[in-house]
Amino acid sequence: MDFRPDTGLDAFRQQVRAFLRENLPAELAGSQHGVRSPRADLVRWQRILNQHGWGAPYWTADHGGTGWTAQQRLVFDEECAAAGAPTQDVFGQRLLGPVLNHFGTAAQKAEHLPPIFNGDRLWCQGFSEPGSGSDLASLRMQAVREGDHYVVNGQKIWTSYAHQADWIFMLVRTDASVKKQAGISFLLADMKTPGITVRPILTIDGCHHLNETFFDNVRVRVVNCVGGEGAGWAVTKFLLNNEHAATADLPTLVRFRRQLRKLATTLVVDGKPLIERPEFAQRLARLEAELQAIGMLVQRVAAMEEDHSPGAHVLGSMLKIRGTELQQRMSEFLVESLGHYGAYAYAEADAHGGSGATYDALPMPAPGLGPGIASEMFFRRASTIYGGTSEVQRGIIAKLMFQL
Repeated sequence: MDFRPDTGLDAFRQQVRAFLRENLPAELAGSQHGVRSPRADLVRWQRILNQHGWGAPYWTADHGGTGWTAQQRLVFDEECAAAGAPTQDVFGQRLLGPVLNHFGTAAQKAEHLPPIFNGDRLWCQGFSEPGSGSDLASLRMQAVREGDHYVVNGQKIWTSYAHQADWIFMLVRTDASVKKQAGISFLLADMKTPGITVRPILTIDGCHHLNETFFDNVRVRVVNCVGGEGAGWAVTKFLLNNEHAATADLPTLVRFRRQLRKLATTLVVDGKPLIERPEFAQRLARLEAELQAIGMLVQRVAAMEEDHSPGAHVLGSMLKIRGTELQQRMSEFLVESLGHYGAYAYAEADAHGGSGATYDALPMPAPGLGPGIASEMFFRRASTIYGGTSEVQRGIIAKLMFQL
């Protein structure tokens, strides 16, 4: 990894900023304050990006993407976060899209990629089951072949945004007679298919983004099996390596830093701003140093993935651990810095796609700064669990680095 500045990167940053000034509607700016923007904002922004050829920032040019380098993608994410642009559909853009580009048939790509580009089809991920989270290979949801269809029965849990999704990509067991990893397949299903039931799980952050998803004799076409029957584990390893890098969520960490810096100068305690309190300034400096290290690791993992380096997977696990732990520490520090404001700064309506309580009548330390911070801190308690728990990631690191 070459960390010397790219002489063309500043020009690209200015290009992105100009694009955002010209194409990000004023009513959408600032909507990226939570984990995911409301569906209407997300879809509208995706269509704007697609109209200008930026609909798939994370895909290579030969797959219809922008073909940007790893550093360019980081700049794009950083500038979009700074401008408050709506989020994109992570499941379609960063997870399923690369899977289809790598494993999908021509027919699968033709059916599913254009709707991802244009925001016409949002996705959710059906991996975890009751009792099959960290040990994903132990999943039990069955898919029995009947002619040109699989008949799917079972349950998925913690299905993020299933209540908003149009389609789901999921792991199912198509053969119980072989080694557990070998009997798994990767299926795509329309969420409107008869037999699919979605039930909400309301979480400690006061929002609705998680669900239980039940499948009762759901018929899924065999042509919607990606990579071939029994190839689900290979597809999953490819997908999860992308997910580990994405779950570090560098734009969110940068947003936390920006919020902390704003609090540091606007919130006055005992007659002086927070930044003049040595304990606050020291803690902020340490977190910013850790953020710089995470940024360098994100660049390194992205560059290794582009080069198909075998070490990308273990570094992706390291990044997942360090990035998500930093999310927790920074969000906790934000709430602590708010002092008594943090006790009621709950999510605004539609944050995370749900309907949190609002407290607009109460004073805030700075306009638009307080709402959502405490809610996001609660949400980030799960960041070291989803996408593979930190304990599992440490096991992966030990195995791959020390050949246990």
